[in-house]
This record gives sequence, structure tokens and C-alpha cells, in this order.
Amino acid sequence: MNNLVIMKNKQAVTSSLQVAETFGKNHRDVLRAITNLQKDVRNFAQMFVEASVPDSYGRDRKAFYMNRDGFTLLAMGFNGDK
Repeated sequence: MNNLVIMKNKQAVTSSLQVAETFGKNHRDVLRAITNLQKDVRNFAQMFVEASVPDSYGRDRKAFYMNRDGFTLLAMGFNGDK
């Protein structure tokens, strides 16, 4: 979990891609969980920011950056040892 947090615009955040890798989940499942939170969480925009990041082929794909509160909210919905 050492690479989970990155600095972006002088704020400690993590990405949906990093969360998927760290927790051993498919990125599409992490995106689905974030989208579900968007429907239920009133201050979603303060915790999550949508972004486009290049994949290994250079194509843009959807991802989210999240702050500590967003990560905590997302991770609490995961099951498993990690």
C-alpha cells in the first residue's frame, strides 16, 4: 500500500486505478462502486474528481482521483482481508 497515495495539485490523493490494483479488484468494479456513491453522497464533488488517464496503448480511459475521505468511503464498502 506504499504507492497508494500520490500528490496532485498539492493535495494527497489516490486514483481509482491504484485502488483497484491495491485491493485486487477490476477497475470497472471500482468505477461502478464510485458511480453508486455519486448517487447517494451529497458532497461527492468534494471527495472525487473524474479524470482521463492513458492506458498502456495510449488511449484515454475514465478514472477518478479521490481524497482521504473519498477513499475511506469507498474502501469501507469493500469486502475481504485487504
